Amino acid sequence: MPLRFVHCSDIHLLELAGNSPQRFFNKRLTGGVNLLFNRSRKYDGGMFQKIVAAAHAHGAERLVITGDLTNLALESEFEHVKRHLEAVGMPVTVIPGNHDAYTRGSVRSHRFEHYMSTFMEGEREPGSDYPFVQRFGDVALVGLSTAIPSLPLYAVGRVGDDQLARLGRFLATLRAEGLARVILIHHPVVRGVAKPRHDLLDLDAFGRVIAEHGAELVLHGHEHRRLEGALPGPGGVPVPVHGVGSGTYLSQKPGRHGAYSFTPFDRAA
Repeated sequence: MPLRFVHCSDIHLLELAGNSPQRFFNKRLTGGVNLLFNRSRKYDGGMFQKIVAAAHAHGAERLVITGDLTNLALESEFEHVKRHLEAVGMPVTVIPGNHDAYTRGSVRSHRFEHYMSTFMEGEREPGSDYPFVQRFGDVALVGLSTAIPSLPLYAVGRVGDDQLARLGRFLATLRAEGLARVILIHHPVVRGVAKPRHDLLDLDAFGRVIAEHGAELVLHGHEHRRLEGALPGPGGVPVPVHGVGSGTYLSQKPGRHGAYSFTPFDRAA
C-alpha cells in the first residue's frame, strides 16, 4: 500500500527568549548577526502552519522534515519546534540538519535527539542513533544524519563510515523484503549542486553505497531551492533524488520560494 506524505525542510523555527548573551559567545555570534540582519526578514515561521494545513488538505498520512528545524540549536528553539510538531495533527518524521548541530556543545549533549526522539522512532542497530528505519506497509523511510558542527560560515555535512556501513546493511535487508526505500538526508547528494562550503564531505562514499544497494528515492533539503537529480544504482539504474526548498522562505524567485512536496509513494510510483 502507498504512503501519502508531505516533505518539507529547513523550516528554521526561531525562539530566542530566555537565552543569556553568553550563549552567543561562540559560533552563534556570526549566526546571531545573520539572524538580526538577514534571516529574520527573509523567513516566516508562520508559513509552517500553511504547510501543515496543506498536508491535511492533501490527506497526507505523515509529515517528513529533512533537517534544519532550528537556527542555532538552542534549547529554546528545540522546545519551540517540539510544541509545533506535537500540534501538527498527524505523525511526523524528522532528521537533523547542520543548523540543528550548530555548536559542539549541542552535539555532545545530543540535544536534537533528546528533543526530537518522539519523531525518530524506528529500527536501529544497537548503540546507534542513525540510520533509523520506519516501515509503513510496502514503504520504508530511512533517516540519516549529516549534521556535524563546522566552522563559522561553513555548512558542511558528513555521514561517516560507520553510518554508511549501517545504511548499506539496512538497504540490503529492505530490498530483500521487497520494500520501497525512501532515504531522508539533509545535504544534497548529487555533485555540483551545493554552494561553496555547503558540501557533503563524503558524497562519493554515499554514492558508492547507493550504487551497490540502490534505493527508490532520496529526499533532501539544505540548499533552500528545488533540485532534481539522480544517482546511479545497481546496474546503472538511476535512483531519483529530490531536494525541496526551505519551507518558510519568503523569496518569490522561481525554485527558491517557500515550498513543500506531496508524495503518494509506493514501489510502483
